[in-house]
Amino acid sequence: MKAVLAAMLALVPMLTATAGTAAAREATSCTWTRGTLPPPAGDDRGYVSAAAYGGWFAGSASSAGAIRWHDGVAEVLGHAFGQQTELTDINSSGTAVGMTYKDSFEDNAVVYRDGRFSVLPRPPGRRSARALGVNDAGDIVGTALGLGDNFDLTIWPASAPGTVVTINPDPTVYGYVSPVDIDEQGRILIRAETSTPDFFVRYPDGTMTKIALGTDMVDSFRNGRIAGVKYENERLTTVEWDLTGAVVRELSTWANAPAVDSGTRTTGIYRTADRGYALGVWESGVLTDTLATVADFNDIDGPVIADDGMIAAMVGTELATFRHSCSA
Repeated sequence: MKAVLAAMLALVPMLTATAGTAAAREATSCTWTRGTLPPPAGDDRGYVSAAAYGGWFAGSASSAGAIRWHDGVAEVLGHAFGQQTELTDINSSGTAVGMTYKDSFEDNAVVYRDGRFSVLPRPPGRRSARALGVNDAGDIVGTALGLGDNFDLTIWPASAPGTVVTINPDPTVYGYVSPVDIDEQGRILIRAETSTPDFFVRYPDGTMTKIALGTDMVDSFRNGRIAGVKYENERLTTVEWDLTGAVVRELSTWANAPAVDSGTRTTGIYRTADRGYALGVWESGVLTDTLATVADFNDIDGPVIADDGMIAAMVGTELATFRHSCSA
């Protein structure tokens, strides 16, 4: 996948931040401060998969297994029930979700809260489950694998602990149904696949609306903001849509792996004028800051972003963080 994305990036005109973006930074007196997420002792490499308000991050390391960080301090959560464990999301209370693996295959959806891992109930008749997202209310979303190799959207609602709900907009049509994410309002952006993906928004009251985005490259969903990449007229663009599927804005610079916060900020990876790659920040679609640059696309991973001005990404061999702050 990284090779495919690198090839796509090579097609994009190489751009750099303009003098106008530098002037905008000076006018607001805001800065980004770089830090690190340290791996646990004995591990020289890890990755970060999610961020949440309050200085929370989740990820893993090569031997320690699941990790969460709070205010830059690593806490080893290890291997749930002695199995390989992958964390996929975390909320502002530090609740982390993910999955375990058995014989290299996905096994159970798990949640870490109150100091321990718990297995989330697997829907009846399903061979495995995975948790992919959690919001601050504690609602968890993921997928479950059926006997016919079909995946359905799976919800573990916070309002009904111990219960599980599976959803497929049309089981006769869609063989793979998964959440892009769940937002703080309880809305779920759903990806339902046939030969090409369709997208739906499921609301907390159970109603569901199909939306046309005109792409299958959707990366991020928060506070009703949908971000992804479109290819049309022989041109790649990074786009933000609303809940109706209408285009809200197009980023001034094409960005791979866009991630959005609940406001107007977007982060992602773009191509630089010297044929390198950069981690950028856009405000309301305009590139304002370049946080890091590398020569090789494999030396930078898609970033995660939280609502308190924190971004994290793998840059080279370092799990780098970037904190946004403004002077009074």
